[in-house]
Amino acid sequence: MLVTLNEILEPAVKGGYAVIAPDFLNASMLSYYLEVAEKYQTPVIASYPPLPVDRLRNFDRWTGVLRSRCDSAKVPVCLHLDHGKDPQTCFRAIKAGFTSVMIDASIYEFEQNLEQTRQVVKEAKKHGVSVEAEIGHVGAYRFGIESSTTDNLLTDPDEAGSFAERSGIDALAVSIGTQHGQYKGKPDIDFKRLQALQDRVRIPLVLHGGSGTGDENIRKTIKGGIRKINVFTDIIKPYLKATLNGLKPWHIKNRKMHQQEAVERILKSYFEVSGSLGRGSI
Repeated sequence: MLVTLNEILEPAVKGGYAVIAPDFLNASMLSYYLEVAEKYQTPVIASYPPLPVDRLRNFDRWTGVLRSRCDSAKVPVCLHLDHGKDPQTCFRAIKAGFTSVMIDASIYEFEQNLEQTRQVVKEAKKHGVSVEAEIGHVGAYRFGIESSTTDNLLTDPDEAGSFAERSGIDALAVSIGTQHGQYKGKPDIDFKRLQALQDRVRIPLVLHGGSGTGDENIRKTIKGGIRKINVFTDIIKPYLKATLNGLKPWHIKNRKMHQQEAVERILKSYFEVSGSLGRGSI
């Protein structure tokens, strides 16, 4: 059943759990996610990051295929645009039929971030679409190289509260020490900052960079108010390994099975630690 981000997070807020938001790169990955979610009766936020290939295909028609698959699922599914870098990208996703979009203008100063976010919220509300935004900046560590453009900028609780109130968004991604991609060393999560954010912000909080954060840290973030957890690296690594193994002549016929097994193993683990397992009954 296709739902908005608001609709899928409202029970999570009441129930004190988080909903997992795995990124998918193609329709096959989405199908695997939906199969696992149905098997374990768990709600899921299917997150699509904008890709260069979007310029080459009929985006509206392709989104229609995604919507159809999500809507036929026997659990609540939110079709979410992840990290839309500008309002135009979000407008396109809203028009195409996504039920939720993220406008990520977190690299800009507060007022510019707020202005871009407001533009998206105004358009989204016309279509009943939910909006996530980010204040602070969740950085990344890739290929053994760190740069100032990808370093974390931790979220200021007072700014976050003001941003949430003035923007009209439905969920807020915050930076508390996690990072996208592969961690360098151990995660260092600022739980005091998270507590201050929970006290100041009245809408669901989102954790980006869930991969590699660790089960105990994730449980603590959920206790601290996190209601949506983005996951990608922990899924894509075993998925790609299964895909590459499937290219070997003696594995080709089992490629899909190995991909499904890799996705199920990781997703089930995240469903369990998030507290969302079995919460998807319609």
